[in-house]
Amino acid sequence: MAKIVKSIRKVEKKPVFDVTVGDNHHYILESGLVSHNSGLKYSATTIVYLSKKKEKVDNEVVGNIIHCKLYKGRLTRENKMIDTLLTFDHGLDRYYGLLPLALKHGIFKKSSTKIELPDGSTAFESHINKNPEKYFTDEILKKIDEAAAKEFKYGISEEVEEVE
Repeated sequence: MAKIVKSIRKVEKKPVFDVTVGDNHHYILESGLVSHNSGLKYSATTIVYLSKKKEKVDNEVVGNIIHCKLYKGRLTRENKMIDTLLTFDHGLDRYYGLLPLALKHGIFKKSSTKIELPDGSTAFESHINKNPEKYFTDEILKKIDEAAAKEFKYGISEEVEEVE
């Protein structure tokens, strides 16, 4: 049976120590209630640590490459890391990081200094990055989505075919 709080009363301040870290990580409210910040990591479904580095073009900072490391994930694999690009002019780059994933999972192939596409044509990596809409077609994006699921999700999802 659940317990119900019947009253709250002010108590004297007493030293409280957090046994999980070297420092005291708590806050004593005016009411005397002690609040810890470690509860979030236990109740959160996902915790992602973010760090960044400057993205420069011709020695001018144009945005940031944001490193995202999954510290805790109930739906995806922990300790996986991805990078994404956030530019000051255009915002989040939806294609950044897809090329390495496509290469890793065999959707694109490295052919000397060029990238070989599924249709057999080749292009330089810089051309793909400058005009991603041309190279990341709906068909390619679907394959990358399936590769990302294998890379980041728990288990293997299988599509069920409809039988008439």
